[in-house]
Amino acid sequence: MVSSAVLPGRSTLADVAAIQHPVPQGSAGKITMREAGIHDLINLRCQPDNKKANALVKKLTSHALPSANQSVQAGDRTIIWLAPDEWLIMAEAGAASTIMADMETAKLGHVATTEVSNAYGIITIDGKSSRDMLAKHCALDLHESVFTKGTAIQTIMGHAGIILIATGDNSFTIIGRTSFMPYLVALLADASVEYGFEYRPAK
Repeated sequence: MVSSAVLPGRSTLADVAAIQHPVPQGSAGKITMREAGIHDLINLRCQPDNKKANALVKKLTSHALPSANQSVQAGDRTIIWLAPDEWLIMAEAGAASTIMADMETAKLGHVATTEVSNAYGIITIDGKSSRDMLAKHCALDLHESVFTKGTAIQTIMGHAGIILIATGDNSFTIIGRTSFMPYLVALLADASVEYGFEYRPAK
């Protein structure tokens, strides 16, 4: 296995320039969208009651596997529930090879890991009107009493399949397929015009 740490990364949004719309009168405040930059992503398949897998995941990420429609974060590492026997581990760039090697050599039983870093892009969204903006193109109930911090659900945004994670009261992370990321930025920029909007590429 070639370590991803030695390969130069290129974001799927590398060619998307910064975008800005002025904040109109009466707006609750602008919405800020940022590209999260290069992260490593690992798809994990195992049974939720696999005690050895849970223990090792907790050692590697500081959290055990989260329950349905939840995510947990510690530092640069996040675990996202995708299905009853499937999770997505998001880690700092270059970490996937070490995490996967630790899991593959631990004799955890029926466990499978697959690096999917190149298949997805990540953006973050923040702003008082972010829930209203996202609701324009998403059928989920995004009310703050329902879609609370830590909630993570696979859904459709416009015409793109995404993972939507609430990281705060008005903060969200969107993980989407690489080929759809420029479309998602354009879609959400258009949906944010009435509030004022700023998109910043990764540094």
